[in-house]
Amino acid sequence: MVLRKKEVKKSSSTFFCIFLLFLSPAELTFVFNYEVLALVEIKSSLTDPHGVLMNWNMEAADPCSWKLITCSSDNFVVSIEAANQGFSGTLASSSIGNLTYLETLKLKNNYITGNIPPEIGKLMKLKTLDLSNNNFTGQIPSTLSHSKSLQYLKLNNNSLTGTIPTSLANMTQLILLDLSYNNLSGPVPRLLANIFNVKGNTQICSTGTEEDCNGPHPKPTSLTFSSSQTSDGGTKNQKFAVQFGLRLACICLFITGFGFY
Repeated sequence: MVLRKKEVKKSSSTFFCIFLLFLSPAELTFVFNYEVLALVEIKSSLTDPHGVLMNWNMEAADPCSWKLITCSSDNFVVSIEAANQGFSGTLASSSIGNLTYLETLKLKNNYITGNIPPEIGKLMKLKTLDLSNNNFTGQIPSTLSHSKSLQYLKLNNNSLTGTIPTSLANMTQLILLDLSYNNLSGPVPRLLANIFNVKGNTQICSTGTEEDCNGPHPKPTSLTFSSSQTSDGGTKNQKFAVQFGLRLACICLFITGFGFY
């Protein structure tokens, strides 16, 4: 009898695995919502003093009715806006990289500590990442440059250390990059963001007025062209003045000589 039960249980498990293989991605999401799992894991690493994450639980078919969550028309999580919630704890969940449709992540003005998860770099649709005014430590993950849609990156007013990853300099799509008021060190790479700010990092910008502290950087090609143009214009003006003076002198000599005769 015991053997028979084991055989039935084994057959049921095998049938369930085969059943999952024939499901579409949408049907799999319904049976096993990976976004629910990711968000519940994120919740478990945070301290929530006001209970705003109370309805984040495993019993939900999808997280679209949860507080602070916005979903797309296809019921995928596209936004987490959780500023000013008094959260502490960490954002150490590696499963955050599974929120593959996420476009906006805002956790500013909280008390979150620990490292910034490098898995955020897996979010290819992410456009806005705002972790400002927290207590994040450690280095800026170089993997953030993998998010090719990222336009607004705000990590200011934390306790981040180390150098600014050179990979951030390759993010040509960045509109705003704010790394100000951390403990960053080392040289500032040539950042291509339309607006950037690294002031308040005393090992980089001691007074906050240095040229490389906020920007954008000046374009050397434009400056070179302007300088060259000014130089050429000055040279041409000088040549014209010399030629005009010589001609005037010749005319005066000719008139004087003619009058003498």
